[in-house]
Amino acid sequence: MSDVPDRRTVLLARIGFGLLVVGLWWALSAMLGSLFLASPADVVSSAARVLGTGEFFDYLLPSLKILAIGAALGLLVGIPVGLLIGRSKRLYWLTEAPINIFYSTPLVALIPFLLVIIGFNDTTKIFIVWLFTVLPALINTASGVRTVDRDLVELSHSFCAGEWALWRDILIPTAVPGIITGVRVGFIHALTGVVLADFYAGASGLGYMIMRYSNRFDVATALVPVLFLALVGAVSIVVLKGVQRRIAPWQVVS
Repeated sequence: MSDVPDRRTVLLARIGFGLLVVGLWWALSAMLGSLFLASPADVVSSAARVLGTGEFFDYLLPSLKILAIGAALGLLVGIPVGLLIGRSKRLYWLTEAPINIFYSTPLVALIPFLLVIIGFNDTTKIFIVWLFTVLPALINTASGVRTVDRDLVELSHSFCAGEWALWRDILIPTAVPGIITGVRVGFIHALTGVVLADFYAGASGLGYMIMRYSNRFDVATALVPVLFLALVGAVSIVVLKGVQRRIAPWQVVS
């Protein structure tokens, strides 16, 4: 008998946990008061208002633009470079230390320097999102390539397989889980980056909406973009897991 629960059981468990979280949120908001934590009903009411007036979209569209460009550039750089680093031992040894040092550095600490160098504009915002995206994509992709069984590589060489055939038949399929994980983690980091970019680099976007309504002590409206970003992150994880199941069905994805 399998220890893995069926999908219906998992779905019911997740719905039950979600209701529990909402219930705790409601109770906590009642204890603290709306000045400190808005209730779910207040947030829903504020969401309906800003959606109905179109105000939410005025903040959303600039953030979507920055997110799309910055994350896309981060993945376009991170994945190919990660493939090369994972394939080449010399390149891996050369870059391992600086990549780990840079990845362990709080990127938010670099934002003031970027503002001084580049300025308060969309270019800075895009570069911030790129920074938050590129390293997770690069590191996870390289790690995925390096998990390839070396015996398979040696066996392919013994059959005179060329480099392109090696990439097509062994390296890329084996690295798919690492690449998808890099995309998933990179995108989640990109969401963080776009909010921080809005905080620091200009009066637009969802981050600015959060700051604006927080300064007005309108917690309910400030939570609307926060919950929206959380929903986008959760949906992206589910979608990317589905993609991984489709293109790499031999990998178990929980």
